[in-house]
Amino acid sequence: MATRKTQNEIDFDAWTEADEERAIAALVPEVQHIIVGRKFIGRFSDGETVELPLTLSLDDIDELEQQGLAPVDQVKHLLTTLAGEQETAKFTKHDIFETTQLATRFFRIFERVNQASLPE
Repeated sequence: MATRKTQNEIDFDAWTEADEERAIAALVPEVQHIIVGRKFIGRFSDGETVELPLTLSLDDIDELEQQGLAPVDQVKHLLTTLAGEQETAKFTKHDIFETTQLATRFFRIFERVNQASLPE
């Protein structure tokens, strides 16, 4: 079992970029996602899943813009509009790194679907 070092035992002078890269890599969340029909299904590292529909109307976007919310509140509002309060609560209770990772994946999928549907 690893022992936790006290403040006096930590050698800040020996810390390297390589140490930092390894530490950051160890913090990257292990989240996954799949697409089933018109739904994005994300799985957090604790195994809990969240389902977000890959549907959004111009009215939804217009309402979001009219709210004048801070960015975090915009994401929460959008999630609630798309998936309801229960799915939003599952989504937002997790660690910010996991939540951000899944939100980024969701919006990238959304963007890819939008690009694929545009005429050439």
